[in-house]
Amino acid sequence: MPVSSPIRTRQPRATALALLLLASGLLLSACGGGDDDDKPAEPEISVASLRLIGQQVLPRRLVFQDTVVGGLSGIDYDAKSDSYVLISDDRTTGDSPNAPRLYTAKLSFDANQFSGVQFLSTIKLKQPDGSDYPKVPDIKVADPEAVRIDPVNGNYVWVSEGERTLGTPNRLIQPFIREVNAQGQHQREYTLPAMFQMNAGDSGPRHNAVFEGLSFTPDGRSAVVLMEGPLLQDGAAPSLTAGAQSRITVFDRASGQATAQYAYPVEKVQATPVPANNFSVSGATEILALSATRFLVLERSFSVGVVGNQVRLYEIDTAKASNVLSAANLAGATPVTKRLVLDFETLKTTLGGIANLEGLSFGPKLANGKRSLVVVADDNFPTADSPTDRNQILVFEIQP
Repeated sequence: MPVSSPIRTRQPRATALALLLLASGLLLSACGGGDDDDKPAEPEISVASLRLIGQQVLPRRLVFQDTVVGGLSGIDYDAKSDSYVLISDDRTTGDSPNAPRLYTAKLSFDANQFSGVQFLSTIKLKQPDGSDYPKVPDIKVADPEAVRIDPVNGNYVWVSEGERTLGTPNRLIQPFIREVNAQGQHQREYTLPAMFQMNAGDSGPRHNAVFEGLSFTPDGRSAVVLMEGPLLQDGAAPSLTAGAQSRITVFDRASGQATAQYAYPVEKVQATPVPANNFSVSGATEILALSATRFLVLERSFSVGVVGNQVRLYEIDTAKASNVLSAANLAGATPVTKRLVLDFETLKTTLGGIANLEGLSFGPKLANGKRSLVVVADDNFPTADSPTDRNQILVFEIQP
């Protein structure tokens, strides 16, 4: 509502004051000072459980507009066009010859079925100097992991995970949060706290465990960024016997500066690899805001030799968590609270396997008035389809 007081014509003695207040309100509006306050309050979203509507599995190495569709690591819904934006983390010469990019697409579903996916366009992500992002082994390579539509200006905000490979020489590629316009042209960059600086020492981000999830709060004021795993100073990575603590960072959308940070408890690895000494990983892969303090978070565990991924969806709340933005480590911090919403293992037989689920978005409201939820998998660009590596898209009805 406008920043002014109502004029009551039945009280003539207040007219001069009322006109002054009205003029002040109009001046604030003209200067843009009241834009955020004028926005209607967004209702909080309740998620008690999910009902599966259906899935689509895209053809292996589908070609669209001369690009190989794959590596779909993030998704967001554009209500204005009733379409979605998806981000591809294509970064190596073995994936495809294409640069990192966004896709726009239509998903056809209702409360009863999920009938199809139609890709609409491809948007190349551009570096700040206007050029395409290069491929590995170039030191300026990007590793896109999440994308959201800026709720104020409609631009695309995306995150890159960076790289930390120690050797001769070391490869230290910094993570970032950047904003591009509808043509993929760079607009601005968020300012990262020093703790996210890649280095060869015993502090800072681990390799392949930095920015994985991104969401804007319903009021549009904050961008919230999720780490996949712990900083080096925050303890060991998840294992078969113990979980770990990563960090969720809140940024002011207008300034791009960090304002708060919370400890997030990542679960332990869910399945023993085969053989038991083989590779395994557990980490948080996406975040989606329900309110200013409540979020949905996807967690994914993978173990070599085990078919599929073990994925869980949690609801978390930051309201009672410690603000650790200035903390050197997470010792003694009160983490966010967590509640399990869905264990995707319960859908494994129905879906023919659970792929590397990494993207999460609300969709349109269904005809019955309930919200929809879309989950998308990063297929890792293999040459053959499998329950572990596939372009899998799932649609759910949210039970409030």
